[in-house]
Amino acid sequence: MASLSLSTPLRSPLYICHTCRNGLRSLQNARFVTGRALSTASWFNCDLTTQPAPLGTRLKRAIAPSKTNNLSVERFTRPRSYSITTPTSHISKPGIASLPHRRLICLSGPDAAKFLQGLITNNVDPSRHAPFYSAFLDARGRVLWDVFIWAWPELSATAGKGHWACYIEIDEGEVDALKKHLKRHKLRSKITIEDVDSEGQGGVRVWAAWGSTADLLRNDDSVPALSDPRAPDMYRCLAGTDHVRTQGFVPLDAKEYHLQRYQYGIPEGPKEIPRESALPMECNIDLSQGIDFKKGCYVGQELTIRTKHTGVVRKRVLPIQLYDTGASDTLPESGTDIKQLDENGGIKKGRAAGKFIAGIGNVGLALCRLENMTSMKVSAEGGSWKPGIEFGIQTDGGIVKVKPVLHEWFVLRERDLWDKKRTRI
Repeated sequence: MASLSLSTPLRSPLYICHTCRNGLRSLQNARFVTGRALSTASWFNCDLTTQPAPLGTRLKRAIAPSKTNNLSVERFTRPRSYSITTPTSHISKPGIASLPHRRLICLSGPDAAKFLQGLITNNVDPSRHAPFYSAFLDARGRVLWDVFIWAWPELSATAGKGHWACYIEIDEGEVDALKKHLKRHKLRSKITIEDVDSEGQGGVRVWAAWGSTADLLRNDDSVPALSDPRAPDMYRCLAGTDHVRTQGFVPLDAKEYHLQRYQYGIPEGPKEIPRESALPMECNIDLSQGIDFKKGCYVGQELTIRTKHTGVVRKRVLPIQLYDTGASDTLPESGTDIKQLDENGGIKKGRAAGKFIAGIGNVGLALCRLENMTSMKVSAEGGSWKPGIEFGIQTDGGIVKVKPVLHEWFVLRERDLWDKKRTRI
């Protein structure tokens, strides 16, 4: 199937403490083989006028990790200590992981496309048979849920019975809330809302891949899949749990997937994108092809469009590196203020430059004021950033320093979308 390929390599290293990586399973000298995939026909060649093939056929090629691009993991002197290191490689090992924290809801029926069009930030075209990234907003333009919309011809032919249909991928703990939200707006729309089983013989589960494993999946059109538009070198697909078998290779734990997300600065789910609080642009949903600024009316559109016309997004989620000045091994609490450090290494008084969101080891996410914490300029007046400036978080054990990371592909995306001729110092 057609995919949104983002092949720009990651240029900033991943910093992970030895303790956090110790429990993760190695990919070396192993290979992964899926048993049966979701459909027999190519997504491009499926004819909806013919009888659809049953779900569940074989993924045609084995997935083996590449021997290149191995991540050099630094061994720290104590568990989860923070220090700046320079790994010999800029990208972690290839792999694939099941995402049990993500669930699927099936939306089908004659009015399914029109109904969903009025609720999400991206454009829903009934002729569009390809998965995409999007979000549900409330009336104030705040994010309710970040979602992937999985649509492909065979699903429309089976679940939709000839009409457009899709799977909505959402965080596991938000399934019931989303179903209530859909039913609240249903009115007389002819739609059907059903849970998608993730277990058993007919179960369907979300998988994520990266590195050379993602490259192999990208060339296989026998499963519902897409290049993850939130960052380069990541891929997603759907596969039945009982049809995925391992032959000498054990899929990685979901924790490895979260490390990949943090490396790229991708927030996901209500813990990192606070429900009814976060703005879509601050969570980079616009830079992830999740917002169509030209589509018609939908819930939360007014503030979103007004922000686009204003042309200023002062805060965004960025990947951060943590390193200590004698602090404890405990990560800061989510929502803790990030402030500028003075010349003596102490926390300066005044307004926060950002907020810590989440982290694993030395890698994390933070909502950063771009003109205060980075060299990006997003307004005419500019900010307080200067070369050599440092930031930190006050914890019970001391000060943990914070260093935001600006990936080149991120800066280019921001410039291309907002087109304000911004510069980096």
